[in-house]
Formats: sequence, C-alpha cells, structure tokens
Amino acid sequence: METTILLKDETLWNRIQSFSLDASDADFPFSKKLAKEERWTLDFAQKAIQEYKKFVYLCCILPNGASPSETVDKVWHMHLIYTQNYWEEFCPKVLKRSLHHHPSKGGFKEKNKHQKWFSDTLKNYRDVFQQEAPKEIWYEKEKKGILTIWLKRLRIIPLLIAPFMLSSCLGEVLGSLTLFALPFIGFFIFFHVVGAFQVDIENNTSKKKDDGSIRGSSDGGSSGCSGDGGGSGCSSGCSGGCGGCGGGCGG
Repeated sequence: METTILLKDETLWNRIQSFSLDASDADFPFSKKLAKEERWTLDFAQKAIQEYKKFVYLCCILPNGASPSETVDKVWHMHLIYTQNYWEEFCPKVLKRSLHHHPSKGGFKEKNKHQKWFSDTLKNYRDVFQQEAPKEIWYEKEKKGILTIWLKRLRIIPLLIAPFMLSSCLGEVLGSLTLFALPFIGFFIFFHVVGAFQVDIENNTSKKKDDGSIRGSSDGGSSGCSGDGGGSGCSSGCSGGCGGCGGGCGG
C-alpha cells in the first residue's frame, strides 16, 4: 500500500493565518461585505474565510493543488474582486507565488474528474489538519426531493378550493358558474405545477453542470482568471464553474 507523505510548511501557514482580509480602516470590511452578498451571518462568513485560508494552504503544499467547496469558492471569488489586495499583497507577500483561478471546461468527463479531485481534497484536509472538514462549509446541503418540490408548489390549491366551498353557500347559480369554471381552474393548476417542476429540473440540470468543477493553478501560462502582480482581476471566463488550483501554487 502506497503512502503519500505530505510536506507541510508551517511558516507559510503562519503567514496565511496572520493575514487579515478585513482592512483595519474599512467601515465595511471584507467579511461584512461577503456576509451581505451571500446572505450569510457574519459568524458564518468569518468561518468560511478561515476555511478559505486552509484551502489556499492546501493549494500551495499539495503537488496537484486542491478543490474548494461551493462556499469556499465564493470567498475566493470575492477575494479576487479585491484585485490589489489579492495580486499585490496576498499572492506575492503571503503565498510568495501566484494562485490562479480557472474556469472548468464543462462536460460529464470534466465533472467526474473534478469530483475525484474534490474527494482527494477532503482526504488531504483530514491528513494535514488532523480533523474533518466542517460539513456546513465543505459539503453541499441535501437537495430537496421531487416530492418536496411538488408539495411546495401545490400550496396554492387550498386557495383555489376556497371558491368551491363558498359557492355551495351562495346557491344554485354560483354553483353553476363554478362548474363552468372548473376546467379552467384545473388547467391552471396543471400548468402551474408542471411548469414550476420543469423550471426546477432545468435549474438543477444547469447547477449540476457547474458542481464539482472547481480547481486552479499557479504561475504563468495558465488560462482563466489570472493577474500577476498588476491587479488585473478576474475575467468573465470564471463564470459557469471554475477549475480551482490544480497543479498547486508552484515555487
């Protein structure tokens, strides 16, 4: 059985830990902006930032880089927006190397590849930090089943039944009108439920194309979001899934 020896860099880890994404003179610092943008509590945003730092550390010490969770990747995206901080402070002075963020190529094969990378990242996380990755940050919440979706969509039915109950009290004339309207009400219910269900399926399909496809690499010659020291920021190529930090930070 092959044993992989993970080379740790305590000096690098200390630099990453000591680096604050919140500017001391900012009225609306990074963590508060992140919490507002993602509709997180400030406490959760700060925990996500700490996990982002662990992810970055893994990117730098693992030969094949690491894959972030969806939550960690949101922190990374936000950090990339702070171009001067990321490219002129964090990468050259803290990491002492460039850490690039790449878009995924997409497709079923890419998805499977990145899912394996993500599983490897979680294993390496346990080996390096001697603990499990926090589930609320590293694992997706369980997706709601089709039955739950249908039940939520069907909540409108009691409102549509109310006219029937009312009509029984108003006499024969309104009862006749209700019978006349019945096909139209049924038609409305059918297309409301089926249409909403189709949208949910399309949204889930679209999301699955982006899931598990986050990785990146460092040092020049790479595609996707990059910017060596000049603060060039994150290009539009980062949308629609990312390639993470595959290949590590480099030397």
